[in-house]
Amino acid sequence: MPQELLGELVREGKNLPPSRLALVWRDQETSCLRLDGQIDRAAVGFRRLQVRPGDPVAFYMHNLPHFVIGFYALQRLGAVPVPINIYWKGRDLRYLLEESRVSGVITIAPYYERFKELLPALPEINWVVAITAGGTQPPGSLAWEDVLAEPLTDPVYTESDAVDPALLAFTAGRTGPSRPVLLSHFNLLANCQQMQDLAQAQFYGGSEEDDDDRASFAPGGNPFEVALLPLPLFNLFSLNIGLNMTYFLGGTVVLQERFDPSQALELIEQHGCTLVFGSPAIFSQLVNAAGFSEANLASLRYAFSYGGPLSPEVKDKWRKKTNTPLFNCYGITEAGPLLCCEAASEPSKEPNNEDNVGKPLPIVQLSLQGESGKILPPEQAGELMAKGPNLLLGYFNPAQPDQPHLVKTEGWFPTGDMAVTDEDGDFHIIDRREDVLLLPKGELLVPRDIERVLETHPGVWAAAALPYTTPEGRNRMVAYVVLNQAGRKLTEPLLIHYCDRRLPASHCPERIFIYQEPDFPRLPNGAVWRRALRAQIPEYL
Repeated sequence: MPQELLGELVREGKNLPPSRLALVWRDQETSCLRLDGQIDRAAVGFRRLQVRPGDPVAFYMHNLPHFVIGFYALQRLGAVPVPINIYWKGRDLRYLLEESRVSGVITIAPYYERFKELLPALPEINWVVAITAGGTQPPGSLAWEDVLAEPLTDPVYTESDAVDPALLAFTAGRTGPSRPVLLSHFNLLANCQQMQDLAQAQFYGGSEEDDDDRASFAPGGNPFEVALLPLPLFNLFSLNIGLNMTYFLGGTVVLQERFDPSQALELIEQHGCTLVFGSPAIFSQLVNAAGFSEANLASLRYAFSYGGPLSPEVKDKWRKKTNTPLFNCYGITEAGPLLCCEAASEPSKEPNNEDNVGKPLPIVQLSLQGESGKILPPEQAGELMAKGPNLLLGYFNPAQPDQPHLVKTEGWFPTGDMAVTDEDGDFHIIDRREDVLLLPKGELLVPRDIERVLETHPGVWAAAALPYTTPEGRNRMVAYVVLNQAGRKLTEPLLIHYCDRRLPASHCPERIFIYQEPDFPRLPNGAVWRRALRAQIPEYL
């Protein structure tokens, strides 16, 4: 396992020449040497703002070089970056800032107003840097140029140990409030190393012979990966596996400010990208983009998707066009984030269904646990439990910042996801544990089974099923539907009848509500925000 520190990744870069290209953004190309100098200057600037080791500092922006520079600058000071999703605002944004106890914020001028109205209630925030891109500096904010104003005399070296906190990341909050997760340098770089070991062990059978045909991120291969990052850096997969791992391997990052499929295809061709780190939604848009069939994607070798089921149709279109595999990855924020990846030793193998996430990463242990805490045999569905060096330090407690809270049972961390394994040892994710009902005969009632049936109705645009506990304590499965134009005359009895003809009686929802909005409340990753939807159920009963 690695002993490096995040603040030194760009500087060391696998001992590459300092002239090696490190970062591409728009028409700007930045060498390793120049990027390292910018990081040092920013570290000096943050130190002048009295940023100390252990101080949480928030990032609230889309993909900009300032994010990359600021992130590694804070690492060199021993501070703790806190990436915050830009779609969280108002009360939700205040909650995240309060829970993380940030001492400063780095954002862009258009978003400054979101913080300005919150600052009176957040006295721990001492400063806000608002990046203007040449525009007017918002009153009360600091300019990014001022952070870099002081001349650099000596390099700044990382004031941390491998086990110190390196990142505070928030969970998605799909079924409950977002939780602040503390990850160490060791946790994050262990996950990068695990992905590299996966390339060695699965892609190429563990051979250590130098071979130009091997994956460039396999040991002994060509280290010069060129990675396209269309996912926002506030996404942990993009930040750690995309950004950190690329620099861990001495590669080049091509940063896309905001995802646009046509532009992404142009960037791959223009810069000879070898890797793409994306999500199911991103890859779906790429393969269905107007210019996909004509694009020159010959430089690509691999692509990795994270954040949900990846349809076989998308994978098939990608593979036929690029002649490269598109691997589906699974993980949780608490794992930095990856736990599983499809069996890359069999790139021609298609999963039986969309929920196949492959096998555990090297040195990751996974097991399935039943309701009683008993470890289950592979063929039985249970809660997925994980062990590994990439698992979190703990959950940050603002009342006791030096004592993170860690939930483990005999060393096993509960992921909150229900899963099962197949005959090949691949894991299949069923759903969140909170969203699955255990029926009297031991069967699992999974929301997705109901949703799939409802979404086959020509009048239904989208469906969401979820369990609900009545005030009397009875567990029920209910469903919401969003209707399209063809379904404007549909009623609950008609939809119940539709389900009765296609599902076992025990699997039919007891109630189906017609949602009056044009779409469900959703998280930024596109998933239905079940917590928000569940809160509305009493209004329909």
